[in-house]
Amino acid sequence: MNSRVYEQILKKSEDGFLKLKGYKNKNGQYIDFDILDYNNSLIDILNLVSKEDNINVKSLKQFIKDKFKNNEEGIDQNTFMKNIEKNEFQSVNFFVNTYGQSLAVDGYYFVDYFIFILKFNLQNAVLKFSNLLENSNSIFFWMKDIYGNYINVNKKWLEATGYSKKIDVIGANCYDIWPKEEAEIFIKNDQDVMKNKSIKTFEEKFSSVDGENIVDTTIWPILDNTNSPIGTIGIAIDGKYRMKFYSNLKENERNFKEITRYCDSVFFIRDEEKVIYMSPAYENMFEESYECITNDVYKFNDFFKSESHKNGLLDDYSFDKLNEGKLKAKLKNGKEKWIWYKFLPIYDDCGNAIKRIGILTDITESVNLEEEKEKIRLDFFANVSHELRTPVNLLLSSIQVLKLRLDSLDKENRDYFSKYIDIMQQNSFRLLKLINNLIDSTRIDSGSIKINLINANIISFIEDTCYSVIHFMELKNMNLIFDTNKEEEIISFDPNCVERIMLNLLSNAIKFNRDNGNIFVNINVKQENVVIEVKDEGIGIPKEKIESIFDKFEQVRLKMKSEQEGSGIGLYIAKALVEMHKGTIKAVSEEGKGSSIIFTLPRKIIESQKIENIENYNDSRINKVILEFSDIYTR
Repeated sequence: MNSRVYEQILKKSEDGFLKLKGYKNKNGQYIDFDILDYNNSLIDILNLVSKEDNINVKSLKQFIKDKFKNNEEGIDQNTFMKNIEKNEFQSVNFFVNTYGQSLAVDGYYFVDYFIFILKFNLQNAVLKFSNLLENSNSIFFWMKDIYGNYINVNKKWLEATGYSKKIDVIGANCYDIWPKEEAEIFIKNDQDVMKNKSIKTFEEKFSSVDGENIVDTTIWPILDNTNSPIGTIGIAIDGKYRMKFYSNLKENERNFKEITRYCDSVFFIRDEEKVIYMSPAYENMFEESYECITNDVYKFNDFFKSESHKNGLLDDYSFDKLNEGKLKAKLKNGKEKWIWYKFLPIYDDCGNAIKRIGILTDITESVNLEEEKEKIRLDFFANVSHELRTPVNLLLSSIQVLKLRLDSLDKENRDYFSKYIDIMQQNSFRLLKLINNLIDSTRIDSGSIKINLINANIISFIEDTCYSVIHFMELKNMNLIFDTNKEEEIISFDPNCVERIMLNLLSNAIKFNRDNGNIFVNINVKQENVVIEVKDEGIGIPKEKIESIFDKFEQVRLKMKSEQEGSGIGLYIAKALVEMHKGTIKAVSEEGKGSSIIFTLPRKIIESQKIENIENYNDSRINKVILEFSDIYTR
């Protein structure tokens, strides 16, 4: 018998039948699915556990996604489908606490599609639901068997009816508890629910020790594995509290509308689907009548759809949570505005979000002002930095010319002038390094710096860069220890950028290392990344500085090493260059025991490019090394 025949049998089953096709991302994770087929029993089951009046393919798909976010076993959609694919079978329970039911879902895998079988698992669900409402102060709860006899009630029910113990109620029927007229109404409602196998809501009256109560009652059937009724579950909420709540809500809404009528910001009240109130400022902000979205609040999404918010603003946030932020809105006339938003839920006495207040403020002018201020700042830094670099380069050129004439002097004068020319040159290099860092940080902030990737051996390149500074380490009586788990690894990277990163990290390691200490450079080639670590045995980074060490102008200030403070730009640039490679960087340190800076580079190559040999790259490295290490040897 082939799988098609099995499917036809399942489609006629009283259990829910669902056939779907899953879709994976490049990492092999299931991220989406399409529904291929389902049966009528599935719709009947979901009508009992969903608030949808008419289940369709779209709402069915969303329902399944939502339930995977909240199941008893903590299994998400991807894990469930991966387990089915691996074992060809998996089962999971969903606790639908709104109705006291539990859905048991069995999943099967058939080569290129999945079959899900859904059925109710009542025993655990009813027990959990009973426990959930046992000590509620606002909800009456009870359970009855098919004959109308009580099998469970909660504390609130006992207090209202004057009974002190459950044992006095269990086994009693409605006529034993209530006056005849009330009992007949309750019995009729229970029979109606069991006959139609559907959940129903009633407004009921019952006599309590405090007098007559008006309650909102919801009753649903308890069904066995054959979908036959075996009893009912009921909950009731005191109608007085409900009426008081809605009365207060309406009064607050009137005050709210009066206050917001004259505000420039847009204020609105909405429920799940409709806009209940919109302040007049909407028409000025969005340049259209708010009647366009009155009956469908989700039309509001059209203003905010973008690459980062493909479904719009409202679809991306939960109805029952506070959300705020800013987004760019595109109006129907083509204009663009920056909007700050804040959404606040309004809860009823049971903690359910029934409405939502929205506040929208046009911040376009302030955003544009900030962007203009940032542009002026970046231009200022760029202009000043360029203006400074020109005279410094002239100074260095002049110093170079003076050095050519030193040999014409006698030894005493040569030594004298050589000493001060070296000081001038070294400090000119320090100035040039600072200016270059300011220029590069400005280019990074403006987004104008680019990387040029080539395919090359990252292991040998890092090793050559390390040994190019060995002379500076020896002057400080420090040792370099280089280690790698592979001798060769071809990846795509920008040699200039990676060299800049390594020289900065090595410079910092020397600067903050202890006397006669070791500097370790470790390379670990992993499955997805190449991990490079530069470690010293120095003073370490204070705990409170670890998170901010890569911020611009951030410095590690310690009394014992205050003479080693830099500009605080180097690590900011290093972090930016690493992130341009799609890598990560972090600091690990214990004060007094040394620091490690660890960064990663993706283990990828550019398929369209050849592998380049960069052995001759060292020829241009000496000046960069002198420049990077100039602030260490000019004190």
